[in-house]
Amino acid sequence: MLYQRHGAASTVSAMDKYWLGADAGITFTPSGENTAYTDNADTVPPEMTQHSRTMNPGVFEITGKGVYQIFGYALSALTVVEGDDGLILIDPPEDVEKGKRQLVELRKISDKPIKAVLYSHWHTDHNAGVKAFITQEQADSGEVLVIAHRDFMSNIISNSISGDGPIIAVRADYSLGGLLEVGPKGRVNGGLGPDFIMETMSLVTPNTLVDDRLELTVAGVRMEIFWAPSEAIDEIVTWFPDLGVLQSAEVIQGESFPNLHSIRGSRYRDPQAWFTSIDKNLRPLPAEVMIPSHGRPLAGRAEVAKVLTDYRDAISYVYDQTLRWINKGYLPDDLVERVTLPAALAESEWLGNFYGGVPHSVRQIYVGELGWFNADPTTLAPLNIRESSKRYVALLGGRDAVFGIASDAARDGDHQWAAELVSHLVRINRDDTEARLLKADALRALGYQTPNSNWRNFYLTAARELDGTIDYSLSIEINAPDQIAAMPGSALLASLRFRIDPEVAGTTTFAAGVHVLDTDETVGLIVRNGVLEVTDSVPADARFVLSVPKQVVVGMIFLDALGVLKKAVDGGAAHFTMGGLDEAATFFGFFEAHSGEHITLADR
Repeated sequence: MLYQRHGAASTVSAMDKYWLGADAGITFTPSGENTAYTDNADTVPPEMTQHSRTMNPGVFEITGKGVYQIFGYALSALTVVEGDDGLILIDPPEDVEKGKRQLVELRKISDKPIKAVLYSHWHTDHNAGVKAFITQEQADSGEVLVIAHRDFMSNIISNSISGDGPIIAVRADYSLGGLLEVGPKGRVNGGLGPDFIMETMSLVTPNTLVDDRLELTVAGVRMEIFWAPSEAIDEIVTWFPDLGVLQSAEVIQGESFPNLHSIRGSRYRDPQAWFTSIDKNLRPLPAEVMIPSHGRPLAGRAEVAKVLTDYRDAISYVYDQTLRWINKGYLPDDLVERVTLPAALAESEWLGNFYGGVPHSVRQIYVGELGWFNADPTTLAPLNIRESSKRYVALLGGRDAVFGIASDAARDGDHQWAAELVSHLVRINRDDTEARLLKADALRALGYQTPNSNWRNFYLTAARELDGTIDYSLSIEINAPDQIAAMPGSALLASLRFRIDPEVAGTTTFAAGVHVLDTDETVGLIVRNGVLEVTDSVPADARFVLSVPKQVVVGMIFLDALGVLKKAVDGGAAHFTMGGLDEAATFFGFFEAHSGEHITLADR
């Protein structure tokens, strides 16, 4: 008997045996309905349906160790370790609402106070539900340790208000299926968990930082925390040496092939660094139990060792073979055909095509290692894609001829070719309703065939964008108030860098200074050559210097900058120590207003 449900012996499938180990000592107590779609449907591949059925919510207990996994309530699963006088939590879920549901199950386990919360990395599904469990005041006072890598906050900032955060949020709507309903023609599961829909997002800033390694004891429980760059550059894993338990974070990315590249967009995830982290930080440990942040726990030293080995081998195989063929001069389309997992790895239940995928990983390795240029000089300065589409359509005999060929391809089941052909018509004329509908149908057909949740969601969301049935009100809001409140004022002001309009700024040089009163920050802002330089001191030639609370800074960034500032000055909340509103009006005139307009992707 491997594990029990509600104390009664349970029949265990071959898959469960692989997961839990021959002498697992793991019990599972169900505690709710599966929020993934689990019914059979012609529009859902059978393996995807089976994957959904592994996501029933409940609590796994590693018996005799005081370790639990609260599973199936969110994309990530909450790890709980009960110590002498308190609890350690690893990876709160993506929102407060799911966290509160997890808290109900947590309090069935123990009423001890929470002594530590650990974020395994910066991704939202591993921290945004934290305020279901603790408050910022508990962290500020040191009552609760909040543990993360030293770069955690800088990654949060650069991937939300700064950098490419806005476009990544839009693309996340597509890849995570946030604009789709759960069902046979929409989201099926989250790939790594039953679903991923965020309501109230929160953040408590860390007060205990990990560099390469940190050892500490919390509530009588010894912990060794290692930096393990992999799925995220700030990933940390936790080893409990006295318990023989490894919390593998997302270094082992659940029950799926790892997402060596996220199609929503991400910086290059170096596969060599990823499998090296497994080799260096995970495989040497005598782990009797492994608890990933996604997916169910695994028990048995031999079983854990095999999964770790298979996982690192799969990553190494894809990377090494991609480089092998790159060195022969092969291009991405050819590489995808050449590089597939060998049967011994492809058959592993930990390496299914449910979230990460080999084909899009291979393409990203090419770009990550060589860049975008494919060594064909005709691609150095190609025609604009819309101009190319115009010429191809003319070459094929015009709009109606192309539409007819694409329609015939769709009727023959060649949906990829149909979509590629009709894309030329949509690029030329976004108002060509007939072409949009044909492309939408082709994308749906492709989406219904793949078990990969990210691919499916992208296909189906793009189809709805094309046919006009999409609901943008469901979009992810990356600038959640509670998360913004946790960010320094300097980071908010620095986000203006990505909104400067060089045509308006022209050749102007303009310097300003801001004192953020409640966070005791000094920020210099210098416009020059169409860029904004941000410093930590007031420039000597500042045209205005403003003293203002962070709340007003937030309003200036996300609302009407000058209107918010004028109201704050009139009300006494802000004041100028140099210059005034006229100078501020000139400065903020160099920047585009914050826009909540949704960016379309499918008709580009």
